Amino acid sequence: MGIASSTTGHGGGNNSKDKNQQGQTDMTHNEPDNVNHSQTLWILIFRGHPHDIQSTRVTELYIVFDDNENQNLTIRIQGQHPNFSVDEVWNQAAPRTRPHFLRRLAVATVESGSAFDTALRDAILGTPVNNTEPDWTCQNWVGDVLTTLQDARLITVEEGDNALDGMVNYVARAPWQSPR
Repeated sequence: MGIASSTTGHGGGNNSKDKNQQGQTDMTHNEPDNVNHSQTLWILIFRGHPHDIQSTRVTELYIVFDDNENQNLTIRIQGQHPNFSVDEVWNQAAPRTRPHFLRRLAVATVESGSAFDTALRDAILGTPVNNTEPDWTCQNWVGDVLTTLQDARLITVEEGDNALDGMVNYVARAPWQSPR
């Protein structure tokens, strides 16, 4: 992140006002701590619900910090046209345990000098939503984010293009429209 909120049916995480998130979002220290750190970016794809068709498949972004699946951030589109917004949820359950989960696609692993480096997160959150086009979806937003990350040189053009191709492939495997 379709038409429905990408949070629909994805329980198991902390809501955006959870006290755990507040502690995590204070990650403003960008000072190197002489330890190598990494942030792995993934695209999550969920089956559409109640009908799994191309336009209802939900895409989200998922960052894992230092290869620790328990320390993660999901960033997704929420709402409906013309009121989309970007939402972040810290430390959700593993994607494979969430309702309607279909696939996790690797985008890139970004090295950072600090566990508190927010460059990747900030670039994603800074990618605007498009509330002017009625057919714009979370799938479009993920493509826009990949372009933003390429432009910021946080991922390579090849990494972004491969991730986008993989996402389109899995979205396209769903039927075009609901059976009548």
